[in-house]
Amino acid sequence: MTSGTIARALRARGNDVQVVTGFPNYPDGRVYPGFRQRPYQRDLLQGVTVHRAPLYVSHDADPRRRAANYLSFAISANVIAVTRQSRVDATLVHSTPATVAVPAMAMRLLRRTPYVVYVQDLWPDTVMASGLLAEGAHRGVERVLNRFCDGVYQHAQSIAVTSPGMADIIVRRGISAKKIFVVPDWVDERHFHPASPSRDVLNDIGKLSPFTVMYAGAMGEVQALETLIDAASILRDRHDIDFLLVGGGIAESSLRGRVERAGLRSVRFLAHQPVERMAEVLALGDVQIVSLRDKPIFRTTLPSKLQATMAAGRPIICAVAGDAAQVIRESGAGLATAPGSAAELASAILQMAALAPEDRQALGDAGHRYYAEEFSEEHGARALDDLLHAAAEWGGLR
Repeated sequence: MTSGTIARALRARGNDVQVVTGFPNYPDGRVYPGFRQRPYQRDLLQGVTVHRAPLYVSHDADPRRRAANYLSFAISANVIAVTRQSRVDATLVHSTPATVAVPAMAMRLLRRTPYVVYVQDLWPDTVMASGLLAEGAHRGVERVLNRFCDGVYQHAQSIAVTSPGMADIIVRRGISAKKIFVVPDWVDERHFHPASPSRDVLNDIGKLSPFTVMYAGAMGEVQALETLIDAASILRDRHDIDFLLVGGGIAESSLRGRVERAGLRSVRFLAHQPVERMAEVLALGDVQIVSLRDKPIFRTTLPSKLQATMAAGRPIICAVAGDAAQVIRESGAGLATAPGSAAELASAILQMAALAPEDRQALGDAGHRYYAEEFSEEHGARALDDLLHAAAEWGGLR
């Protein structure tokens, strides 16, 4: 979920919202056309004041450049938060990376402004699991990040997490359970909803087979998409099944190489699509894949792709252990497989392909209902709004 989605939802609930962010550059690691970096830029978007801070742009696999990305924003955003924002009653830290908490901590110190942390990815656990750092560099970096994150949690007025498993981990760090609240991600519901397939995308990629398996999202190391390519290899003789990978990321080139070496004609790639088209793009897939590597930290994760797919009403094969698999079982939105098992994934794909279209759609409908009941903007925005108002009242009484 993006900071913009949260800001618009909080604005819709009657709050005066300011956002401190960078110049848009995700996911390609290039500043968007129409923007150029400068020391400071102020925008007004749909009633939300946006303060833009410069940063070193990088989304590649080099740990030094990624560190420069995180730290440069923390420093410049810190200056802008303190000098450019008008009066603030409470700050929401949309936390990943964890270093975005630096400006909020400075505001707390200098202006006594309380803050709420909304944890999207647990640090340093996610960093360690990502493979971004060389083995020898783990201990020192992990120790520093642990101390920093402990400070962020201890000084926060409250902490929102996206899954129950995250709450358990933070409690084990010595943080009081009374200040931790589970607030699952929601999605921008203007763009993720049941829709008909996009004819424009069909023109770009040509004719699809009768059954299309789609992965749409970031192609990084943690998504373990080599398992999907291996499942496609197992099913290479099923000429009625296509695989379409939509998006991009640091693992895209290695995935393309894997497809080429295996000679898989059933696997195609489509570039990152505008968010405004995503509902129609997702509708092209007869089943959507949600995948993460099998690491302990990811068993406590609800990847935002899960909510996006459920909001769009598409059936799911979830190759993620733990909390995400539990959601699939509770919702009836699809099938759960062991992460990293190409054989299980291939078997699940065959099960989905054997279903009648109306039976697959029933799975998507079940997921959509579950999203509305458990993950919707109405639920999430209200919970964050309550936490921020409680923090502001606490701050005013100090």
